[in-house]
Amino acid sequence: SKSVTVTYTEGEITLSVSYNIFVGHFEDSGTITKEPTCTEKGIRTYNCTECNAILRTENIPARGHKEDSGIITKKATCTENGIRTYNCTKCNAILRTEVIPAVHKEDSGTITKEPDCTENGIKTYNCTVCNAILRTEVIPARGHNEDSGTITKEPDCTENGIKTYNCTVCNAILRTEVIPARGHNEDSGTITKEPDCTNGIRTYNCTECNVILRTEDIPARGHSFGDWTVTKVATEEVEGSKERVCTVCNYKEVVDIAKILENFVLIPAGTFQMGSNAGYSDSKPVHEVTITKPFYMGKYEVTQAEYEKYCSYGGSSPSSSYGDGDNYPAYYVSWYDALVYCNKRSMAEGLTPCYSISGSIDPSKWGTVPTSSNNSWDAVICNWNANGYRLPTEAEWEYAARAGDNTVDSLTYSGTSDVNKLGEYAWYSSNSNSKTHEVGTKKANGFGLYDMSGNVCEWCWNWYTSSYNAETEGGSAPTGASAGSDRVFRGGSFYGGSSECCAVYFRDGHNPNYRNYRFCGGLGFRVVRASSK
Repeated sequence: SKSVTVTYTEGEITLSVSYNIFVGHFEDSGTITKEPTCTEKGIRTYNCTECNAILRTENIPARGHKEDSGIITKKATCTENGIRTYNCTKCNAILRTEVIPAVHKEDSGTITKEPDCTENGIKTYNCTVCNAILRTEVIPARGHNEDSGTITKEPDCTENGIKTYNCTVCNAILRTEVIPARGHNEDSGTITKEPDCTNGIRTYNCTECNVILRTEDIPARGHSFGDWTVTKVATEEVEGSKERVCTVCNYKEVVDIAKILENFVLIPAGTFQMGSNAGYSDSKPVHEVTITKPFYMGKYEVTQAEYEKYCSYGGSSPSSSYGDGDNYPAYYVSWYDALVYCNKRSMAEGLTPCYSISGSIDPSKWGTVPTSSNNSWDAVICNWNANGYRLPTEAEWEYAARAGDNTVDSLTYSGTSDVNKLGEYAWYSSNSNSKTHEVGTKKANGFGLYDMSGNVCEWCWNWYTSSYNAETEGGSAPTGASAGSDRVFRGGSFYGGSSECCAVYFRDGHNPNYRNYRFCGGLGFRVVRASSK
């Protein structure tokens, strides 16, 4: 116990009291009297600070084990597990063990079979410790590596070549490719036969294989002939013949001379002045023309009997009003109609037709005779070398009508230049009674041709032009312009006056489909044929 004095003062009064106090033990902060271990508790003992008496004890919890990071107590091998042991860092007690799995250590692999172009390779993976084979892996075949190709067969002119593609690794043939044949390479040609009177030959070879590719005729220089010699004289009953001989090769050329045609006159070759200064503008300028070959011309205009033997009239037919009968001239005939007549008559007599339309010489294939201008018929082609019937050219007609009369400065007719004698040679407006008359009833001209002035106008081959063109209507054997709208007619008619239609140089034209009899009188025609003389 302790003695305690308590003093209390209030105002002027102080009170002091003394007494003894019993205070008990004073506990200290405790002292560990037994350290706790990993598994056993410890003890903390609290004593009195005055008397050191043990006042109480207190358990200190066991600390528990503190596991270390483990120690490999058995190493794992490739096939056996290992052991990792975990101890307490305090007491070293074994707390647990852990299996370390057995494991191979795979290397990066070794190629044990190389892949090639067609077979897979193998990559083997071993254990780096025990060298055991752990796994294999397929290495895909590399495939072929195609080279740029080698020509194993060269192409030539006619056969293909071959290009072979190999594998650069195994040399296997992967594919072949056709190299097209080069084809022949033609040289510039070599003369293998010199031309003489007959054709020569130029031969073209291949520059590679020398094969003959083609031959080409070199035109013959032509025979050098002497004069013609008549070996058989032609008559109206039999053909004649003539021959000439080449002075170089002695080749003999023999030509038949046609029979003297009945009702035809052989018009000789010659040169004349065509046109007239006394005529209309379409008869000018006067110009020189040469008829280079003789030809046959009908003595008479084509008669109605002759025309109707091969053709029918496309429109009106001849009548007694204008002259009707076998020996009257045919009229109501167009230029197109005249073409048909010429080819039909030629075919019937076994001659070569002169006219071709759309590639055919057969009028049955030409279609209906046009009644208006027709481009196909206007493009008709004349074979001037054929021996069939045809219309005269305008130059041939005037040359035959003149029969040697070269009057160009005044009126002249076929047979006379005297207008007072015209009626002896022509049916025209002054004596015809406005109708046609039988052919050949007037006098013939100097070549023996009838009705070249008057009776009916006569179609000619040429296109009509408003004046002469020296390039197409002059010179040697002119055939006129290549195109136009009207065809020429000549000669005047029963309807024409003496100072107009009947003059040998008078010319006019009309559409080739025209058939009317009234325009300058009836329109008819006469035919000509080539001569072999």
